Amino acid sequence: MLAALVAAGLTPVAASAASAQPGDTVRPSSAARPSGSGSWQPEPASYGVSTPVDIPVRMDDGVVISTEVVYPTDPATGARAAGAFPVLLTQNPYGTARSDPTAAGDYFVQRGYIYVASAVRGTGASGGQVSWFGQRQGEDGAELVNWAARSLAGSDGRVGLDGCSYLGVDQWFTAAAVGRDSALKAITPFCTDSNFYDDLTADGGIPTPFVAGIAQGEPRGPQDNPATDPQSVTIAQEADGGARSYDNSYWQSLDIQRLMPQIVANGIPALSEAGWNDLFPGGDLGDYVAAQNAYFHRPLTAPVTAGEPVTGRYQAIVGPWTHGENVDGAVLENIRLEWFDTWLKGERTGMAGTSAPLHVFENTANQWVDTAAWPPSAAASAYYLGAGGSLSAGHLASDGTGQLSWAPATAANSLTYTSAPLTRDAVLDGPSDLTVYASSTTTEVELTATLNVLSPSGAVVKQADGVLLGSQRKLDQAQSWYGQGSVLLQPAHPFTAGSQQPVVPGLTTRYDISLLANFTLVPAGDRIQVVLTSQPPANFHAPLTPTPQELANLANGTYTIDSGAATASVLDLPLASPGQFTASPVNWGPSS
Repeated sequence: MLAALVAAGLTPVAASAASAQPGDTVRPSSAARPSGSGSWQPEPASYGVSTPVDIPVRMDDGVVISTEVVYPTDPATGARAAGAFPVLLTQNPYGTARSDPTAAGDYFVQRGYIYVASAVRGTGASGGQVSWFGQRQGEDGAELVNWAARSLAGSDGRVGLDGCSYLGVDQWFTAAAVGRDSALKAITPFCTDSNFYDDLTADGGIPTPFVAGIAQGEPRGPQDNPATDPQSVTIAQEADGGARSYDNSYWQSLDIQRLMPQIVANGIPALSEAGWNDLFPGGDLGDYVAAQNAYFHRPLTAPVTAGEPVTGRYQAIVGPWTHGENVDGAVLENIRLEWFDTWLKGERTGMAGTSAPLHVFENTANQWVDTAAWPPSAAASAYYLGAGGSLSAGHLASDGTGQLSWAPATAANSLTYTSAPLTRDAVLDGPSDLTVYASSTTTEVELTATLNVLSPSGAVVKQADGVLLGSQRKLDQAQSWYGQGSVLLQPAHPFTAGSQQPVVPGLTTRYDISLLANFTLVPAGDRIQVVLTSQPPANFHAPLTPTPQELANLANGTYTIDSGAATASVLDLPLASPGQFTASPVNWGPSS
């Protein structure tokens, strides 16, 4: 796990990057040309790359941040190239003594950018105590942007942010902190998610070891004390069931979606990226939705529906990749360069004029699709869990469909429900929900669901999964997403200490499990399958570490799954017609 964490146009752009306002408001149209399909081509590598220059930068509170800078050079002489260049900045918590910028930055330096890598506060050679993102890291980023624009030799005063994973996420905090009329002109937060609590640090209300794993990969700075730094507080409270094991004000302050109104107000365009097989699959979709909604003053976390206006200033890519995969490959490097050339150099790329700023890979169909809406379609289907492992499009009431048991340190047992073969092709195009009615012998419940597709040959391909802690079952209907016919597709839960409700033993209770989004063509003849388990299976997308109290409440529980007339356990799926999706003319990245 640790290795995966660390690895890691219609309207032309105005001639001046500082005043560029391309295609801000575009209504979706089937005739609209997608971003990146103009005449722009990446320029050849015309510069050399200097050796790194170490430059300490003092923050307003006296903490010194370590940076390394590489410059374009004259290939013939090796001397620093004449003239001024825009600056790309990355903020890295994983550097050893220094944050060497050359590996990620060479491509951009060779094409006329200065590249700066800083060691995040409390890591590498930087002073201060390490935290887990937050306002102070954003303020550090804003000060580094100001320094790179005004004080760094060779800078032309325009700055962009670059990086993947942690180096991608901290871009959002910097973009929120810079204020309006900043030297920051664009960001590329790749390999990122949207909501730390729901996405990575807890799952279904159960903590994960994610923050602790990150801490192990961070070389601590000269002033940091791993026993007392702010990040350690988070790790300790998650482990023992403290305040940060719930979605409290601390996590809400780190929710990227909640930062988006300020990022939009500051005028910072963003191109994000994630993978369907990422640490949190499709993690930047929430960023895309929140950015579009913030720009047009809509509710932040509501779906972007077909026909609503969108802007090319906020684009997202979701590919068929694992965490960080292909980010530094030729295709995605070129796309990032095009984004920076658009906003920092004022080149007429046409990239920002798109009316379809979300670029998603359609699995099985093996094609890229450009869309504006997410989910792309409101179509929804309900499949009911029945006795004998049936999954039926019609509700056939039954007294029960089986039992699950929870025991510590044992493998999860499971119940499997499978549909009849599909009679026509369909596209799974978004998040889905499994509503389970169950009774328990204990005061806590843990239910995990895995959504699969079965081919006629018997091949099983996982599409999504999700988990829910029974005491955190309270449904926030206002924040949940619904498809046609009021079918629940993305249940939202508060996950706060106040929303916690103990399970009543013996009482049949409703549990809504949110299954992660996907975008997959399901051919006719394939079958839909859902597997319900008492504990996460081996292929679950993230490890879980229930608190001691949760473990005590879960121990030796037996769950009886119901699907009676008034207590129908149901799988709600977004299933759209394949005919509404056409292949993008743009290659947004490798197909694997």
